Amino acid sequence: MNPVRGASNLPNTVTSWSHAVHSLNKGLIILRADGTIDNINDPLMKWPAKFGMSPKHLQPGISFFDVSPPEFDSSFALFYREFFLPAIREVLLGHKEAFSVEYELEGEDGPAWVLCEVQPIASTGNKLVLGAVLSYSDITKYKHTELQLAHLLSYSAALPEHVPICAVCKHVHTEDVWEPVESYLEIRLPIKFTHDICPGCIRRLYPQYSSAFDDAELPDNEEP
Repeated sequence: MNPVRGASNLPNTVTSWSHAVHSLNKGLIILRADGTIDNINDPLMKWPAKFGMSPKHLQPGISFFDVSPPEFDSSFALFYREFFLPAIREVLLGHKEAFSVEYELEGEDGPAWVLCEVQPIASTGNKLVLGAVLSYSDITKYKHTELQLAHLLSYSAALPEHVPICAVCKHVHTEDVWEPVESYLEIRLPIKFTHDICPGCIRRLYPQYSSAFDDAELPDNEEP
C-alpha cells in the first residue's frame, strides 16, 4: 500500500510528534501525577514574557502547584488559588474527568483572554491517572467579537410587527407619546443616524439651488 500522498517527501523531523507539538499555536504543559511539570512546548515558553511574567516561574521539574507568579493581580491570584489549582488537583486525583475555563490576563497589548483546557492522562488498561495535559489558547480576538455581539444585543429590542406612525410627520406612537422615528429606532436598535438632504427636499425647500439637479448630463451617444 502506498503511503499518504506527500508524506514520503517530508523529512522525519517534520513529521515527528515532538516537532508537531512545538509547532502548535497553543501552549501545552504535561503534568505528572504528583503535579510536577514534566514538559512544556515551545509556544508556552513565550507566554510569560507576553503577560509580563518571569519565565523562571514555569520550568520542567517544579511543582505546578508552586507556580504563583507575583505578577498576578489580586483578583486573578484569588481565582488561581481558590479555583484553578484545586480543579487541576481534582483531575490528577481522578475525581474530575476534565474541565476548561476562560480567564482574562493583562497582556503587553492590553487585556487578553485565555482558554485553558485540562485533560487527564490515563493508563491504557485502567483508569489510573498518570498525569494531565494542560492546553492554553489565546482567544482574545474571539472574545472581543463575542463581547461586541453581546453589547449590540443588549441594545436591541424586538420591534412589534405593526408600528403606528403618523402619515404626515412620521412620528411613531408609543403608549401616550409620539416620538420621532429616528429616536424610536435608535433606542431600540444599535444604530445611529447621519443626516443629509435628498434632491427632492432641496427642490422643495431651496428652489434657488434646485437647478443643480435639473441640468442632467446628456448621454455620451447623443449630440448636444
